[in-house]
Amino acid sequence: MQIRQLSNGGGLIVTYRCTASCAHCLYKSSPRRDPAYMGEGMLRKLLRKAASLGCRSFHIGGGEPFLDPDALLRVIRVMREEGATIDYLETNGFWYRDPDSAAALLERIQEAGCQTLMVSLCPFHIPYIPLYKVEGAIAAAARVGMEFFLWQEQYYRELSSLDKRKTHSLEELEERFGKEYVARAAARFGLWVNGRALQTLKPYLEHRSAEDIVRLESTGCRELTRTNHFHLDLYGNYVPPGCVGLALEYRLLGRELPEEYQLLRLLGERGIGGLYEYARNQHGFTPHAEGYVSKCDLCYSIRK
Repeated sequence: MQIRQLSNGGGLIVTYRCTASCAHCLYKSSPRRDPAYMGEGMLRKLLRKAASLGCRSFHIGGGEPFLDPDALLRVIRVMREEGATIDYLETNGFWYRDPDSAAALLERIQEAGCQTLMVSLCPFHIPYIPLYKVEGAIAAAARVGMEFFLWQEQYYRELSSLDKRKTHSLEELEERFGKEYVARAAARFGLWVNGRALQTLKPYLEHRSAEDIVRLESTGCRELTRTNHFHLDLYGNYVPPGCVGLALEYRLLGRELPEEYQLLRLLGERGIGGLYEYARNQHGFTPHAEGYVSKCDLCYSIRK
């Protein structure tokens, strides 16, 4: 298995810490995560390795990048110095307090070299971030002439019918918009059902036996070698798109994986079937009687 090149449009996970613990979060970010932030030295190494493999554009994400504005400004400046294009900067908008302070912060972001803001808006954020903060962040971006977009705007009409000054739990949303609203909202979102989203959505999804899942997957795991929307994190890990708990040291990108990356090699070459066989024969893994909702669910259970 080898990652030979990287597509433009990767992501930088500058921190795993966040002000929220959203039910759909792929990386299980939360206020309890390590507050560490990506340093300048690591960032330069990551950008140069990515550039050598063809990727020169990134979005900045987390976690919540705005938790340390000074560190965020440093990241933006280093990216510009290294010739990397910043596609957009992600945020949940927690930092909005009033129009003037928000505009002042975004002006600093612009001056450093980032011109596009992505503000999260969906049923999984509203339990933590009241809508007035989202609207305020967008208004501040417009005020300073910064490009912006909502992710995802499709939920705005229904969520704006709620009290914008308050947060609203998932249970409250289902009382307001109907049973299984969370599952329907997730389907509209197009979520990767991994990380915390796997825990949230499993009760709504069809379960199959491990044997049935393995039978349908006869090739290597393609997710490991896809390079659209991959991430590089503050610890120097390459994180495949949509995967959790799987990481590759950035220095090994472009090279054949060494023997110590046994599970990644096994998944890349033989897929979930190879991992399942290895887990059963070598470690006595016993599948759950209730089954699994996907091969990723089974993979996570085996590795855990």
